[in-house]
Formats: sequence, C-alpha cells, structure tokens
Amino acid sequence: MKFSEDPRIRVGRRCLALAWLYYSIYLLALMVFSYVFGTTPRFLGLPGWVAIGNIVVPVIFVAALIVVAEKLIPDIPLSGSDETSEEVE
Repeated sequence: MKFSEDPRIRVGRRCLALAWLYYSIYLLALMVFSYVFGTTPRFLGLPGWVAIGNIVVPVIFVAALIVVAEKLIPDIPLSGSDETSEEVE
C-alpha cells in the first residue's frame, strides 16, 4: 500500500483541517465577544470581556467539540495490519 493511499493519512489530514477550522472559529468568536461586551462588570464582578470571553465561550466550544469529535472523527485502527498483536511479556 502506498503512503498516499493509507486511509489513516486521509483521516489525519481531514482531522488537521477540521482542527484548524475549529480553532479559527473559536478565536474569532472569542475576539468578537470580548470586544462587544466591553468592561462593564458582569459575572462575579469580572469585566464583561473576561466573563464572556474566558468563561462562557470556552464552555460552549468545549461542549461543541465533544459533539464534533463524536460525529465527525471516525475510529480508525492504528496498526497497519488486521492481525492482532501479541502481548509482550
């Protein structure tokens, strides 16, 4: 099997592109929400940009990441063959 035909490589490249897309959207949302909410006191007396940008947005994105990981990332075997490996004693 050629290196480019290995299904693990295709899945790895897809996951890398998905990770960069997700991270870019996260940073964009973080910057937008931090800018919009300003410095007025919000949650626990923290400025709005801290409360929203560093507490709420990460919680939402972690929950979304769990869904993305379960739905879009397939479970692939890490070994190159279908044979079961023997345990090393």
